Amino acid sequence: METISAVYTEGRVAVPARNEANSLYQDGYGSLLGDSRLLTLKPVETLYLVEKMRIAVIDEESRRKLVFQELLSKFSSRDPLIWTRYLVYRDLRSRGFVVRGGPGLGVDFLVYERGAYGKRPPRYHVHAVWEGSPEPIRRLCEVLEAAGESDRTLRLAVIDRRGEVVYYTLSELEFEKQGKAAL
Repeated sequence: METISAVYTEGRVAVPARNEANSLYQDGYGSLLGDSRLLTLKPVETLYLVEKMRIAVIDEESRRKLVFQELLSKFSSRDPLIWTRYLVYRDLRSRGFVVRGGPGLGVDFLVYERGAYGKRPPRYHVHAVWEGSPEPIRRLCEVLEAAGESDRTLRLAVIDRRGEVVYYTLSELEFEKQGKAAL
């Protein structure tokens, strides 16, 4: 597979060639902008595609190729949680899922079941957290509510100190009313 050229400009990465942009878009990467059919990539998508050597990113100002570490540094200045998101994104992609950016509200990603991208809506909301880091219960409740409102399952992606990701399903516990005999 031939490496696709992308351009880094003002914190954004775009694939200018229409055929290459369409190829990546069909595989679940990026967003097409307007009539120009210019594909823009999210930072996690860019990092993943660079790591997999599917794209080469050229800095528009310096006209030189940016390596993974340089891109990570540039993206980290805008998003301090980029490494966390990248680890989860890479793990999900390596498992064969198509992963899109989340709608906000603490939802990092929308994940499609295998083979469902373009055919059915995403099935999961994924929220990434580091093992041992405090996560306010209020935030978890908000993320769970957002998943419920869109009829999706919430998965917590917990990253351990070795960088491995373990997924947990988070759902609301409902107690059934019991008769007096249960007391």
